[in-house]
Amino acid sequence: MTSILYSRIACLTLVVVVSSTACTTTPYTRTPHPVVDQGVPAPERPTPAARGEAVPPPGGYQKLPEGQSRPVPREQPAAVVALLGHAEQQANDGDLQAAAVTLERAIRIDSRNPILWHHLASVRLAEGDALQAEQLATKSSSLASGNYALQARNWGLIAEARRKRGDTAGAQSAERQKRALQAR
Repeated sequence: MTSILYSRIACLTLVVVVSSTACTTTPYTRTPHPVVDQGVPAPERPTPAARGEAVPPPGGYQKLPEGQSRPVPREQPAAVVALLGHAEQQANDGDLQAAAVTLERAIRIDSRNPILWHHLASVRLAEGDALQAEQLATKSSSLASGNYALQARNWGLIAEARRKRGDTAGAQSAERQKRALQAR
């Protein structure tokens, strides 16, 4: 009788162990998201200023007003470069709406890039939205401190936008700003 009792206890234990393991869940393991290749990141290399070297101003040796320093050019993220190229192609093909969407996407990646804002202003002007074009060109200029060539292009765009809105005096003022920046 004891052997029957032991075999029943062993059988019952086996049932309990098997049934308890069937009720447990496997631990949660997070599967990684797929990696989307967006280009190779810019190599990290110290700038001449960081190495303690003198940095000559781009475009020749120009004297800056006292207390002003020229910005150090920065590398563009590969995704932004690709999006800008795609937007330019879309604009050249006449698809201004798609170009604007592409530029806005690039701006979400690099919102401090004055070139992106300038191109978006150009697209908006081509679409006929002169007021927004002027605002975007102003934004671009505010981000392009020290980049007189881009600031001059922005003022040219602002002048054209003001002319389209019928603001002749404002357009002439913008043209003067453009010429002053081109003379630097």
